[in-house]
Amino acid sequence: MTMVRILAVLAIAAMAAGNASAEDCSRPKTPAERLICSNDRVSDAREHMTVAFFLAYRRLDTDERRAEMRNQQRAFEAKVRDGCIDVPCILEAYAERTLELEQN
Repeated sequence: MTMVRILAVLAIAAMAAGNASAEDCSRPKTPAERLICSNDRVSDAREHMTVAFFLAYRRLDTDERRAEMRNQQRAFEAKVRDGCIDVPCILEAYAERTLELEQN
């Protein structure tokens, strides 16, 4: 297992523990979740963003800042990601969010 995959697994576990969403591909609820579950490029982009989230989250020094970051991630998912209905849109959304997370 590559380091990126290990970090992604840890990030997904951390997000799940923090009530951030992790898609259930057996029952996708939104068009964005269907894209994540059915398209390897989108799934890879989500994995990259998840790793960036985890690394940025670990850099935060207070519980308040971590809670704020989880809320920002939920807002991104609800307002940006879930607004996408095609692959180019969701790839762009993930690329922008990943860059934002990496710069924090």
